[in-house]
Amino acid sequence: MSTDDSLPMADEYVAKVGEWLATTDLSGLPEPSEPVDLPPQDAPVTVVRPVRLPYELDALVRALADARGVSMSSLIRDWIAAGLATAGVVPDPVTEIRRGLETAQRALDALATPPKAA
Repeated sequence: MSTDDSLPMADEYVAKVGEWLATTDLSGLPEPSEPVDLPPQDAPVTVVRPVRLPYELDALVRALADARGVSMSSLIRDWIAAGLATAGVVPDPVTEIRRGLETAQRALDALATPPKAA
C-alpha cells in the first residue's frame, strides 16, 4: 500500500488488475451491436488541444462557423493553418498600406452613411 494506506501503489494496482483480468470470465459481456470501424493505418493522427475562450469570443466563432456551414473545429483549424502559412513572412509594405487605407475608407463610409430609420 501507499504511505497513507488508502491507495495501492501503481505496481500493486497493475498486478491486481492483471490478476482480475486473468481470473474473470468476460465471455458473458455483450458484443458490440455493430463492428467498430477503425481509421486506416495511414490516416493522419489528430490531437485534441483544449483552448479556453472568453464566452463572447466563443459565441462569435460559433456564429461564424454556423454561417459558413462548418464546425468550429474546422474553422479554427483553417485559421491556425492560415496563420502558420504566413508566420515569419514579411508582408509587402505597399500591400499593407493599401489594406489600411481600405479599412479606413470603409470606416469613414460607415460613419458618413446616415442610420436607417426603423
